Amino acid sequence: MQLLMTVSGSFHARLLAARLGAEDVLVELRGLSDGPYPFQGPVDVLVESDRLELAREILLADAVEDAFSDGGAEGGVEDGPVGGREGGSTGIEPSGAPEETSQGAERRPRLGRLPAALALGVVLLLVVVVVVAAGR
Repeated sequence: MQLLMTVSGSFHARLLAARLGAEDVLVELRGLSDGPYPFQGPVDVLVESDRLELAREILLADAVEDAFSDGGAEGGVEDGPVGGREGGSTGIEPSGAPEETSQGAERRPRLGRLPAALALGVVLLLVVVVVVAAGR
């Protein structure tokens, strides 16, 4: 097994392991990757020596796809690579219209903060209605 990259956090490490596992690349995680909670600490992502280049190509293709998507990471990604090493997909879906992925499946559009704003507006409207009704 050879070191592919070191990431910050067990969530990001498991995300990379799942992405590479989908392409039949065996992954081993070393560091704070065990347990039920996503700890923030360095986690080494190791792959088989003969699959190292394939793993790098997969992550590079994901990074290129993310770079050309509309959305990207809003406000930055806190759970990113450690030590200046790059090359992972963050799993963030682009905003805007649905688009085709490389596997042919359609991604759902990202709604962002719209549902929260609508819920807040409905709550405020109900408060106003209750106050006006109580004043009568």
